[in-house]
Amino acid sequence: MALLLLGLAAASVVGNRGLVRLYQMHQTKAALIREIEQLAATNAALTEEVRALRTDPSRVEAIAREELGLVKPGEIVYEFRGAGRAVGPADGR
Repeated sequence: MALLLLGLAAASVVGNRGLVRLYQMHQTKAALIREIEQLAATNAALTEEVRALRTDPSRVEAIAREELGLVKPGEIVYEFRGAGRAVGPADGR
């Protein structure tokens, strides 16, 4: 009888429906809930961006200026180049 009880106790802890498996499933569920929350936040941000692109012309203009380098007619563009070698006569010191 004791051996049977020991076997049942071991099966309830280690088996396919045991406590260990139950703990693993709870951990997996918690990770999936966190992932769903992150995806929902990303989805909300993307939805807001789509709304802004559809309704806010200044947002479209900002993207055109930043990503495509476009300018309005009549604007003057100043282009600054990175620091390179100094141009001019070499100093013989």
